[in-house]
Amino acid sequence: MKSQKYLIFVLHFFCLIVFVRSLNDEGNILLEFKNSLKDPYHNLQSWSSLDSNPCNWTGIGCLADFKVTSIRLNGLNLSGSLSSIICKLPYLVVMNVSKNFISGPIPDDFSCFRNLETLDLCTNRFHGEFPTQICNVTSLRELYLCENYIFGEIPEEMGNLTLLEELAIYSNNLTGIIPSSIGKLKTLRIIRAGRNYLSGPLPAEITDCDNLEVLGLAENKLEGPFPIELQKLKSLTSLILWKNMFSGEIPPQIGNFTSLELLAVHANSFSGTIPKEIGKLPHLKRLYLYTNQLNGTIPPELGNCSNAVEIDLSENRLTGVIPDKLGQISNLRLLHLFENLLQGNIPQELGKLKHLKNLDLSINNLTGSIPIEFQNLWFLENFQLFDNNLGGIIPPFIGANSNLTVLDMSMNNLVGRIPKHICRFQKLIFLSLGSNKLSGNIPRGLKTCKSLEHLMLGDNFLTGSLSTEFTKLQNLSALELYQNRFSGLLPSEVGNFTTLERLLLSGNQFIGQIPMDIGKLVKLVAFNLSSNRLFGSIPQELGNCIKLQRLDLSRNWFSGSIPGKLGMLVNLELLKLSDNTLTGPIPGTLGGLARLTELQMGGNFFLGNIPVELGRLTSLQIALNISHNNLSGSIPSNLGNLQMLISLYLNDNQLGGEIPSSIGALMSLNICNLSNNNLVGTVPNTPVFQRMDSSNFAGNNGLCILGSNHCHSFPAPTSAPNPSWLKEGCSKEKIVGIVSVTIGLISLTFIVSVCWAIRHRKPSFVSLEDQPKPDVLDGYYFPKGDFTYMDLVDATGNFSDSTVIGKGACGTVYKAVMTNGEVIAVKKLKARGEGASSDNSFCAEISTLGKIRHKNIVKLYGFCYHQDSNLILYEYMANGSLGEVLHRKEKDCILEWNARYQIALGAAEGLCYLHNDCKPQIIHRDIKSNNILLDEYFEAHVGDFGLAKLIDFPFSKSMSAVAGSYGYIAPEYAYTMRVTEKCDIYSFGVVLLELITGRSPVQPLDHGGDLVTWTRRSISKLVTTSDIYDQRIDLSEKRTMREMSLVLKIAMFCTSTSPLNRPTMREVIAMLIDARESASDSLSSPTSETPLEEAGFC
Repeated sequence: MKSQKYLIFVLHFFCLIVFVRSLNDEGNILLEFKNSLKDPYHNLQSWSSLDSNPCNWTGIGCLADFKVTSIRLNGLNLSGSLSSIICKLPYLVVMNVSKNFISGPIPDDFSCFRNLETLDLCTNRFHGEFPTQICNVTSLRELYLCENYIFGEIPEEMGNLTLLEELAIYSNNLTGIIPSSIGKLKTLRIIRAGRNYLSGPLPAEITDCDNLEVLGLAENKLEGPFPIELQKLKSLTSLILWKNMFSGEIPPQIGNFTSLELLAVHANSFSGTIPKEIGKLPHLKRLYLYTNQLNGTIPPELGNCSNAVEIDLSENRLTGVIPDKLGQISNLRLLHLFENLLQGNIPQELGKLKHLKNLDLSINNLTGSIPIEFQNLWFLENFQLFDNNLGGIIPPFIGANSNLTVLDMSMNNLVGRIPKHICRFQKLIFLSLGSNKLSGNIPRGLKTCKSLEHLMLGDNFLTGSLSTEFTKLQNLSALELYQNRFSGLLPSEVGNFTTLERLLLSGNQFIGQIPMDIGKLVKLVAFNLSSNRLFGSIPQELGNCIKLQRLDLSRNWFSGSIPGKLGMLVNLELLKLSDNTLTGPIPGTLGGLARLTELQMGGNFFLGNIPVELGRLTSLQIALNISHNNLSGSIPSNLGNLQMLISLYLNDNQLGGEIPSSIGALMSLNICNLSNNNLVGTVPNTPVFQRMDSSNFAGNNGLCILGSNHCHSFPAPTSAPNPSWLKEGCSKEKIVGIVSVTIGLISLTFIVSVCWAIRHRKPSFVSLEDQPKPDVLDGYYFPKGDFTYMDLVDATGNFSDSTVIGKGACGTVYKAVMTNGEVIAVKKLKARGEGASSDNSFCAEISTLGKIRHKNIVKLYGFCYHQDSNLILYEYMANGSLGEVLHRKEKDCILEWNARYQIALGAAEGLCYLHNDCKPQIIHRDIKSNNILLDEYFEAHVGDFGLAKLIDFPFSKSMSAVAGSYGYIAPEYAYTMRVTEKCDIYSFGVVLLELITGRSPVQPLDHGGDLVTWTRRSISKLVTTSDIYDQRIDLSEKRTMREMSLVLKIAMFCTSTSPLNRPTMREVIAMLIDARESASDSLSSPTSETPLEEAGFC
């Protein structure tokens, strides 16, 4: 009996176990759904048949009766594809698989969801056309498809989702118009469809969305006038239309948008005046109208926007005065009015804006004094007034009551002293007061400002000495005191500036010797002591400053010989030692300065021969000047190796022998002064010397020109016999007068002929070699071409849209297949009627490209002009731009990591050449993945110099146009409007992040708005770096992971918030090379699982 009871108990217990461990249908559906996914980090480990209750599984939510109602698998690093089996969950309400790496098309069967209210597929790798089937899920209230690779048009069937409240489809590749059926979505509150390619005007039916609160359509191709019909949307709080193609005036009916809190219509083509009716928007918090073509005055009624916290009207054509009523906006934190045409005084009422943190009024025509009330703005951090006509004194207590971090009042007419409390709270990082009329000593409080990184006080009337107190500025990377009245000795404590990169002290009255401790400044890049009263020998210790790129010691009283250790400064690009009393031979070690582009040593007492090693300076471009010395011997023939040299000065020495024929073959030479030497023989009869003035060869008694009868001195540049009146002993004055009149008549005839020729010219290709060259191209030669304008018309199908391979702000690029089979790229720029915007772009691009030669720079073949068109002819790049390849939507990116690394290195080499080997320095100003072109071997070529400017080191004057593209612009540009090479480096860092992450540079606002912010946030949240990497890359190799980790670190270094913390391009190249070498040396190190804190990212 007992055995029977025991058997029954065992069977009952066994049945109970079977019952407990059996899964219901929903559990089996979920397991089948899991099978379509890849889970490398085992985040779905709990999804197992061993647990019969799926409500316990990761990401699963259920009702009380164990019915599955929600799946939340966001951010779990899942990949694979979605299975439509999930549609069989009858009670599913929420499905969120966002922020993963799931790919493939969205299943058609998703239309079978019966109760689904929220579908979030954002931030994955879904592709294919917009899933029309989803529009049949009529229960949907929230649809999120953002940040994928979906293309095609938004279907009309969207109107079926009559319960929809939120629609987020931004950051895809959608095209076409917004369908009129959008108006059927009566409950819709939020539309976010930015960063697509939507076109056309807004449909009128959108005003039927009565509950619409947020309309986000930024970064599309929408056009037409301002959509005033939106005033019907009484609930609209955010109107986000920036970076589209809207035009016309902003109508006064904008005042009817009474619920508006955010109006962002910047970066369009709006013109006309700012309507005063904006002042009727009581809830407006943020007003962004910058980068349009608005004119007229700033309406005082804007002062009625009492809730505004940010107003940006910069980069327009606004005139008149700044309304004092803006001082009524008590909560205002940001006011940007820079780069307009504003006049008059700065209203003192702005000093009442107690919460103001960022004030930028730079690049205007403001006059008067700086209101003293500004010194009471307690929260002021960034204060920009540079490039105006302001006078008077700087308010004496500026900085005494606020945490100023950036203060720029340069390029004005300010007088008086530098306020002594300017760095009271030790927060000041950037101070620029240069190009004013300030006087007196530098206050002690500024000398002890430990936070200061950049001190720019050049071009004033400041006095005093470089006291030892300055050495307390331990974070200083730039000290610019040039063109002042400083005096005294250079203290040995200058060696304590261990972080200093730029020390510019020229044009003062410093005396004494250069302290030997200068050799401790191992980070020094630029050192200028010219035009002082320094004496003694040049210290050998300068050779320790191995990062030096520019060294100028000219116009002093230095004596002795050139230290041989200067030849160890392998990064040196400019060396100026002219106008001193240096003696001895020129050391041959200078021939090791391979990067040198300018060498100035004239006006000394150098002896001996010209060292043959100077012929190794093949980067010399601007000048080689060793004139006015006591050099002897012959001119080395290997100076003919200096193929890029523009100016050669060997005059006023004691050089003998003949002029080497190799010098005459330097087609780049514009100037070659050999006068006042002991040269003999015949001047080589080459085109270079034929275009030289005779004065370049005068004073050489044994020198003659081919065909001349007078070899005892250099004759006038003609082979004809002297006229009889010259033999009769005319006075020098008469000769000069006759020659001047003759030259004048010849010049006038030439000018008239040229003008006639221009008016009657035929359109033709200019070969830049066999045509007369404009000034910007003098001395530069390019491959000869024989194309005519009609050849280009035929090769591009009359510039047909079918041959378009790219469009940019400066023009359209066409693929041209010439009759000889050659393929070239033709960029067409149209000149505008009202001015020279396109013409300026044309000249800038020609003058810039015409001066550079590098394998990683797009080659220029020539240009063509015809009627209203300017054409630039480039080398054709078979694989298009990096941006197209990296962010293509129709198929996966084909670039594996090795190709990406080589592209990064090649682009870095090209950009480094622009920064360091072109003189004047070239700042690209628009580095982005779309401007890095790829040839048939996927080698990188930096192109599109429509925005390039030639500037002098280290900073340019204020530019008249925005430098760069959205997502790539360095943060300091917003408050300085100054372009430096560090802006390019920031942009290059963004390109590195694109290569690493595969993401676009502009990110949704909830992801930080840009790729740099997204990466920083991701680094602070994620455990391992592999979560950031582009999952299209094969990450199975440890070397790849290690290398990507190091390049990510370089990218973050390049995109440092402070420009002073960013590396130079030379340093970037060195780090990239080191990253590959380090990765090879440390294959056993942890890679994908390396904590970010240990990698140095946090």
